[in-house]
Amino acid sequence: MAKVEVRFNMSRCSIPLWAAAGLSIGCAKVDEAPKEYESAVAYVFSHFEDEDPTELVDTIDFLDEWLVGADLDAAQEGLAIQNLSNSAVADLEGHAHQTSGLEGVSLATESRYPTCTLMEALTQYSFARMMPDVYITYDREFDEGRDCIANRDCMWAEGRVYSVADWGLLGEVTAERRIQYRWVQTAAGWAFLQRWWLTDVSTGTRLGLTIDDQYYVGINFPDGNGTRRVHASWLTMEMATGDASSGASKQLIKNWKKDASDLDGWIAENL
Repeated sequence: MAKVEVRFNMSRCSIPLWAAAGLSIGCAKVDEAPKEYESAVAYVFSHFEDEDPTELVDTIDFLDEWLVGADLDAAQEGLAIQNLSNSAVADLEGHAHQTSGLEGVSLATESRYPTCTLMEALTQYSFARMMPDVYITYDREFDEGRDCIANRDCMWAEGRVYSVADWGLLGEVTAERRIQYRWVQTAAGWAFLQRWWLTDVSTGTRLGLTIDDQYYVGINFPDGNGTRRVHASWLTMEMATGDASSGASKQLIKNWKKDASDLDGWIAENL
């Protein structure tokens, strides 16, 4: 549904190309997520469009209760996740999607702003404006919901993005993706979900970079006066040097940490 931006701002699930060398060598080991956490984030991705949100809400409530103490500490450092089934991607728009060879990671971050403010930033403003050092082009077109999703006059929005991003040593990376947002009411209050996936292979201008498939889900629910954010992504990435999926997935953790801080900073200055 849109050309996925290889560095997706608040849910940027792509890898900055200045890290090319690190992708080949690999990063520090990421601990494996407990099965119940791994299953929860995969469930939200797989059932994102469920008409009845009851089980989605139950899953978000579970994550809210689970993300405390040592479990929260681990999730804030980043966790490896594996289970995204073939059925989860079989009906997604775009090229023939695969799950074979996917590398997945997840991270919990926090924002000092409420969910409504984050939804406004993510849907009403261009990432080229929020991240001008990353995006050369960021063209987003909503099919529905843009004018009503931020204030919850509607519960669903979706569209597509075409982007060209500056990945430094890896050149310019072009991507297309489908993007979706929805509101659900949980025990903690109004939460919103984000989902996107590549609708075509993403390519870079250097080192033979290709991302055949990438899937992302974001789960954002109230936490005190702010928002707890859970990010998860699964991807396959190749370069001329071979499979770069493992290093790329680990780089996402660093990206998300920076993006969470940068997003709050942008909101403080502009909203």
